[in-house]
Amino acid sequence: MRLKRLCALGVGVALTGAVHAQERRSAPPERDHGRMTEEVAPDRTQSRTRPRIKARSAPPSVLAILAHPDDEITIAPVLARIVREGGKVTLIYATSGDAGPGSSGLERAEAIGVMREKEGRCAAFALGLEEPTFWNLGDGALATMARAPDSAAQQALAFTKLAISESRPNAILTWGPDGGYGHADHRTISAIVTQAVAGLGPDRPELLYAAFPQIADGVLPGFESWATTADDLITDTIRYKPEDLNATETAVRCYESQFPLPARQGLVRLLHERVWGGRVHFRSAFSPRR
Repeated sequence: MRLKRLCALGVGVALTGAVHAQERRSAPPERDHGRMTEEVAPDRTQSRTRPRIKARSAPPSVLAILAHPDDEITIAPVLARIVREGGKVTLIYATSGDAGPGSSGLERAEAIGVMREKEGRCAAFALGLEEPTFWNLGDGALATMARAPDSAAQQALAFTKLAISESRPNAILTWGPDGGYGHADHRTISAIVTQAVAGLGPDRPELLYAAFPQIADGVLPGFESWATTADDLITDTIRYKPEDLNATETAVRCYESQFPLPARQGLVRLLHERVWGGRVHFRSAFSPRR
């Protein structure tokens, strides 16, 4: 079942009429640049009216596999929403971010990994998630000698297959092939997760890539090197509410080693006003079955 239907269904609540929690887009949605309200950034594009949908007997399960602590920020409002509505999110970091001192000024050392794991837990709990899993595969090592039997990439592939088997998710979220801004670890995780899902049968979970939409009013400061996704390739947008954005702001404040104080205070608001506009964007990894 597509993630848009999972988000529309909620948990244990029968929804009626038009369900627009997540919609396939035929044109860019208008974005709300003003204050947040209960209905954030209403979509005025063409959309299909959905029939009455019955409540699910079990909450949806989503698996998010990312490379480093803080990667989840790009999709955090959706993670917060799913958990807030009673769903389950399993968050996995392939590395502990041990080679990324960020703005901390620290030397690259094991202590950074310990610090970033603590920050990742803090952020996960702020979003309402359970304890995240760390594979500890080595920051910056995922793409190194990927074909070697004992490489970090091969271990990540085995771990991904096991995680899918154990969590049995309805949907999997990860980086797209661009890796956001070309980060080798991000690209490798995208390829590994895609390989694992592509090898499953027709009942495979839906695989969605985080998408950074093109913005009409220029390049976002600090995101000049980020790859954007053309609007016609964005297949899914998932709406969030103010409480989900607030949870995301709290999560970002956990990353003291990665972002200076002004960024921790303003990043989420910037993304909300200039990029998300009330909806987080995704691109389906595989074409829908015909």
